[in-house]
Amino acid sequence: MSAPITVFHIDDGKGLRGGQRQMLYLVKELARLGVSSRVVCRRGSQLETAALRRNFEVLPLPLIVEPYPLSAFLLRRAVKRELKAGRRVVVHAHTSHAVSAAWLASAGLPVLRVVHRRVYFPPGTGLSHRLKYGRAHLVIALSEAVKNVLIGSGVPAARIKVINSTIDLEDTPWKEEEYDQYRLSAKRELALKFDLPSDTVWLGSLIALEDCKDPVTLLHAAETVIRKHPEAHYLLAGKGPLEGQVRRLLRKLGIESNFHLTGHYPRPYEMLAALDIFVLPSREEGFGSVLIEAMNARAAIVATRAGGIPDAVTDGDNGLLVPPGDPEELAAAQLRLIEDKGLRERLVESGLRRRLDLSSPRMAEKTLRAYERAFEDTFRD
Repeated sequence: MSAPITVFHIDDGKGLRGGQRQMLYLVKELARLGVSSRVVCRRGSQLETAALRRNFEVLPLPLIVEPYPLSAFLLRRAVKRELKAGRRVVVHAHTSHAVSAAWLASAGLPVLRVVHRRVYFPPGTGLSHRLKYGRAHLVIALSEAVKNVLIGSGVPAARIKVINSTIDLEDTPWKEEEYDQYRLSAKRELALKFDLPSDTVWLGSLIALEDCKDPVTLLHAAETVIRKHPEAHYLLAGKGPLEGQVRRLLRKLGIESNFHLTGHYPRPYEMLAALDIFVLPSREEGFGSVLIEAMNARAAIVATRAGGIPDAVTDGDNGLLVPPGDPEELAAAQLRLIEDKGLRERLVESGLRRRLDLSSPRMAEKTLRAYERAFEDTFRD
């Protein structure tokens, strides 16, 4: 019988963004599979607060200046204690910078080194990046597109396992039988807040206002949609460096009365449930986990084919896909859904089935199988 596993999940981020939430989902579900985890994070970070709130075991470290020598020393002591207790140990770096601390902490020890790659752009070409990925026993890629980028950067395909992003269905703020009432309340709340008519089609997105998410193309597409359907309204939640440009473009296009910028919206599911159509206009995307949340909230999806999005959305099945950076095609897909309610409903039903394939228990099961396989391949007698 194999020894039990302890995983040190390492993330040096200061905030609580998509990658950190995915890690917390993994910790929760691995515990149900009998795997012990430690959340290794920056002391005082939002991730530390979130992990402690969930009663996870946390190892807070200073993580000041990569390669984090003091943090690596403290982590190494914790790793040795687990090895001494007869456990198999995984050091799982969830960010590129965290790999440095993971490698220093595990050098010369019989542990499994795992790197998670969540972004679509290639890793750096310097020696440190080659060592980070070259010395990993297992590299987990967020999507097939990310896997292909890694292979193109020289990472051996045999070491890469694709495990998609996920959602925690238990975090859904409604019970299945209460969804209609939740949606009605969400629409009422947003209608009051942004002075919206509640009896028309609402479209929208939750994206950072930055180049890779391409809000500019969304606005140009929205102009076409609004010109044909002046009753349609958009909600765009998010902040970022392009906010000023987006506001100027709204005025230039003359669609301010139909296109509402909400800034950061603290209850994303409330907005998703209120939307009829969710639009993701990204030029680059590792996977796009917000798409799964939109499926769960019963919004019909229009998205681009950028990066790993086709891992989540199959064109014509659970959404409509268009080329990135093409406002005409993006507008045409939205118009198609506005004018065909039956198609919207079919996409929503298919999305509800697809979200189950991308749930956090499935993700944890796949990750544990990947760990076990990597242990077998790495530590054969």
